[in-house]
Amino acid sequence: MTYNPDFLIVYGTLRPPFDNTFSQYLRQRGRYVGEGSFTGQSFDMGSYPGAIYQENSDTHVHGSVFEISNQKEAILTYLDYYEGVGEQFEQPTEYIRAIIPVQFNGATTDCWIYLYNLQTDDKPLIESGDYSIHIGKPFSWPA
Repeated sequence: MTYNPDFLIVYGTLRPPFDNTFSQYLRQRGRYVGEGSFTGQSFDMGSYPGAIYQENSDTHVHGSVFEISNQKEAILTYLDYYEGVGEQFEQPTEYIRAIIPVQFNGATTDCWIYLYNLQTDDKPLIESGDYSIHIGKPFSWPA
């Protein structure tokens, strides 16, 4: 049996304040549980970010964590399409779905994530590690 965590971290256009069909889908079917971060770097791809996980990095990428256990397969399948992940897409895909350790709510928890899968050499680094701040739309979850 493969390991299948119940959490997903999103760091780009699936996070609030974005309001596209896919971010709405995630908010309707998943349960927001807090802000989190992981070791690595994020890059500006133009109209969205791409992040890479680096286990021993001194820098962090920030995102929103959702508990997705109730509709996990449906959510991940839908978001795989959005992120262009899977055998039906031209390989190598821009993103891959992976499981990484994420710090949130005072603990480290394994989460699903969509990581950038291509070269980042010519892409601008997002210094803050937070795409929302980078584009001038700081995130705050409605109370």
